[in-house]
Amino acid sequence: MTTDKARTGILEITGGADLSEMFIIHKPTPSSLPTAGMVVSIDPDHPGDLVLSTEAYDHRVAGVIAGAGGIQPGIVMAQNSLKPANTFPVAVTGRVYCWADASNGPIEPGDLLTTSDIPGYAMKAADYQSAQGATIGKAMTSLSKETGLVLILVTLR
Repeated sequence: MTTDKARTGILEITGGADLSEMFIIHKPTPSSLPTAGMVVSIDPDHPGDLVLSTEAYDHRVAGVIAGAGGIQPGIVMAQNSLKPANTFPVAVTGRVYCWADASNGPIEPGDLLTTSDIPGYAMKAADYQSAQGATIGKAMTSLSKETGLVLILVTLR
């Protein structure tokens, strides 16, 4: 067991803007491939692992796969062990780009975001009661129609 320890007054991270943790991510369907910017949820069939989100207002939402839109992970926490091919950094807090769907209404900065029916995508949380416990975070950029990347502040709640 390693007991390395670092202590500092200020640590400036210049590589990214989030805190990520490495997770195994399973595909909900053979055609679904996890990629940067996709929303993930807790996998009830594999304890400790995640799966691409597949339903609107999913209370198992866990974060966003980091690395989309040119924003790389800032801090990555991981066990010091072998990493399977399906392991990805998942932003659990901070700023990342996220794939989003505007079919539930245009997304504006400040809107709460939740999971969408499109695998791995977020959408505007229009039903605040259903969004309780299913919120990924807040939009920092807009998306007026169709799908695309939205800058979000990940604040799971």
